[in-house]
Order: sequence, then structure tokens, then C-alpha cells
Amino acid sequence: MAQRSYSSFERRVARILEATPAVRNGLKWVYHRMNYLVHREPGFRFAVHRDVGILTVADWVGTSLGDVDYFFGYYDKTPWFADMQQLVMHRLTGGEVDILVCDRRRKIVRVVGKTKVWNYQQGSMAQWLPCRREPTVIYNDLCGRDLVARIVELDGEARTVPFPIQVVHPRRPEALSLNYKRLMWLRPDYGYTPPVANFDVRQDVTRDGIWWMDLQTGAVRLIISLARLMETEPRVEMVGSDHKVNHALYSPEGTRFVFLHRWFGPKGKFSRLYVADPNGENLRILLDHRMVSHYNWLDEDHLLVWGRTVEQGDRYYLIDVRTGERSIVGDGVLNSYGDGHPSYSPDRRWIVTDTYPDKARQRTLLLYEVETGRCIEIGRFFAPWTFDGTRRCDLHPRWSPDGRLISIDSAHDGRRRSYLLDVSAIVGRQ
Repeated sequence: MAQRSYSSFERRVARILEATPAVRNGLKWVYHRMNYLVHREPGFRFAVHRDVGILTVADWVGTSLGDVDYFFGYYDKTPWFADMQQLVMHRLTGGEVDILVCDRRRKIVRVVGKTKVWNYQQGSMAQWLPCRREPTVIYNDLCGRDLVARIVELDGEARTVPFPIQVVHPRRPEALSLNYKRLMWLRPDYGYTPPVANFDVRQDVTRDGIWWMDLQTGAVRLIISLARLMETEPRVEMVGSDHKVNHALYSPEGTRFVFLHRWFGPKGKFSRLYVADPNGENLRILLDHRMVSHYNWLDEDHLLVWGRTVEQGDRYYLIDVRTGERSIVGDGVLNSYGDGHPSYSPDRRWIVTDTYPDKARQRTLLLYEVETGRCIEIGRFFAPWTFDGTRRCDLHPRWSPDGRLISIDSAHDGRRRSYLLDVSAIVGRQ
């Protein structure tokens, strides 16, 4: 591990300061800049492993996307359609984003939609609709003053469903939704700016939470309310706090989903991780030790999580969501890099994850071989200060369907761009 990574002692100090968020954020701002003055590498932009190829999405598709910023979004989905010949992207155009489909076979870029509801971390949640064989894109948008989702068949019709999507079911035409206006209030990184009529910033907790939506009929119903979460094994830290849910994620076959419940109050930020059946029943707490961050599924029953336990601290844990049993993944290796955005390769042999900027403002991209415990740094990317806070550009690594390419977003050259890394020479080795 590079010596510029933040040490376990520094992370312990950060944990101590969690009870005073304003103090923590102020000290963090100063400390990061002081470290950068010591550890910076003048002129450094990026470096990749000798066995890894890298190119921009524009290079991959064989035509220009324009002299503007473009990106995909979050780490828990793939920009590729199943045929590996088409990518969906966001292109910034003032306060809006274009929804692009980049067609490598025909070497063209198509604008299939525009939207004013987006953020730098997740875009507009634009993605391919997995339950459709023909190429179909879904993304969040405004219809009048309502937050909705648009469904666009590339060679057919476009239609609208009445709520925005948070996650789409992998096998059925249904999705989960949440209140992006509450997110804008409590976590602007993931919320939407435009005023809307069908969601409220401080919606009553009995009428806010996680909704199920039928993507064919538009039927919607609230399946888990914030009030229900607040009544589930309540903690004293919840008193006087504001609550939200975020990052709902179906299992690979859609037999269950997980999500975060977070609250902000006099004692700082607290997070819980829950699992539930697709209808919201069998709700269970998986982690409840203040900090839970990013996660992704190994299979229907096991979830990889960066989280905290009292016994073993902040680690990557593999949790059996049926029993709650957990084991550490990459002990002494992955945990030394800190929090990241993990996911398993399609063959489940590898984990890709990334890091937050180190003392030199470099984000590291990692491959971890599950069977051997081997960890390979496959890239380092500079994170300019202008891309910080809500404008930050996390790598958010995503696997291609064939497991040979990894998609990332990066601003190391001063523009927000999407890049594709060919890792076949590494992951193809036995």
C-alpha cells in the first residue's frame, strides 16, 4: 500500500470526531490540504498497471461526444447493454444532462433524452432496463412539476411512470423509489435540485420511505415507511434526529433487497443496514454500529459491505443476509486502503474497488482476487480540488458483462470523463 494512504490512527481520530460533524469537517478540510502540500506529485495525472489498457468512451465508440463533461454515474450498475456494443452515458449541457447511447457497432452517439434531475454521484439513474431484451433505457426526469421516470425503447416508443427509480428489479418490470427531495435536504450529493409537487422535503415519516412501483401499469405503493424504521429497535440517538433512506439494491435474482437507514441529530450521523423481501416484509437489521457505507451482492444470500462492528472495526465484511453471520474480506489488505465502491466480477473470482483521495489527492483502483487474497493496484488517478464536495468525481468502478473491462469516471485531466480499462490480461490468468 502506498505510504500516502491515511493510517489506521488517522481513521480512529476521524471516528472519534463523528459526534461533532462540524468540527470534523473543518479539521478534515485543513488536514487534507496540509497533507497535499507535503505529498503532492507535480504534473501527475494518472498511471495504470503495465498489463492494463485504458481509453475514453469516445475512443471506444469511435466518435466524439463533444468538448463537454460526460460520465455514467454510480458503481452498482453497468453502462453496457448486454451485447457489449452500446453504452449509456450522461453529458453535461448547462443545468441539464443529455442521456446518450453510444453505439460502437455503428460508431454513433444518440441523444435519447434530456433531464434536469440529476447529481454528480448517480446522474439521473440512467440505465438499461434489464427485464427487456430489446435495448431500453430508463432514467429520472420531470413531467410538469412531478418527479417521474422515462422509459425509452431505442427503436420504439417512450413512456412515463409516475415516480423516479432508485433501483430496477433484475427480472421483473418493477422498481423501488424514494424521496430525492428529502435526500436533497439531508444529503445533497444524492438529491435533485428542481422543486417538485409529488415529493416534499419534510414529508411526514408515515408517508415517506421506500415505494414499490410497477413499470408497466405505473401502480405505486409505500412498502417501508420511515416511521416503521424509527420504531424498529429504536436507539436513543434517534431522539431529535432527521431520517432518510438511500441506496436500495436488489439481489442478483431480485429475491430480496438491502438499503441504508440514516439519521442526523445532536450526536452526529448514524447508519443502519437492512434487508427485506421485495414486498417490504421480513425486514431485518444486518449492521447497526453507527457506520455503514458501500455494498454489493456476491449472490442471493451474501452481501459484501464496507461497515463497522464493535469487535473488528471498519472492514469489508461478507454478510450472510439470512443468518447475519459475517466474515472479513481482505483482512490486512483491503482494509488498509479504507472505504471504497466494491463489486464482484461476473464470474465472482475478483472484486474491483476504489479509494478516496489519499494525501497526494490520488484515487487508487484495486483488483482483489478472492481465492488467493492477491491485491493489485491497477491504476491511480489524480483528483483535482475543483472536483470536491458534491462535485467530486469518484471512480465508481463497474464491470462489463463479459468481465474483461472496467468502466470508471475520473476528472484527472481537468474534465469529467468516463474511461474503460481493459483488465483481461490480469483477470484471464488462472
